[in-house]
Amino acid sequence: MSLSITELRNRFKATQDKFDLLKLREDVTALMDSPQFQQLSQSDRNRVEDLLVEVVAKEEQYKGCDPWRTIMGY
Repeated sequence: MSLSITELRNRFKATQDKFDLLKLREDVTALMDSPQFQQLSQSDRNRVEDLLVEVVAKEEQYKGCDPWRTIMGY
């Protein structure tokens, strides 16, 4: 995993749709599962965790306006 926190943050700012968010969430969680994450400072780990929270919150916004959820009854 060679993504930096800044790159992930920039990708978050540039997300255009739900699929970008899903890919970003996968990359953030992969970073959190990597040995590289354990080598980060506590403040950097907190920044990554905060980014994950922001990504999940933004995903929830997309769920609220997803017409398929209404159609399928989720």
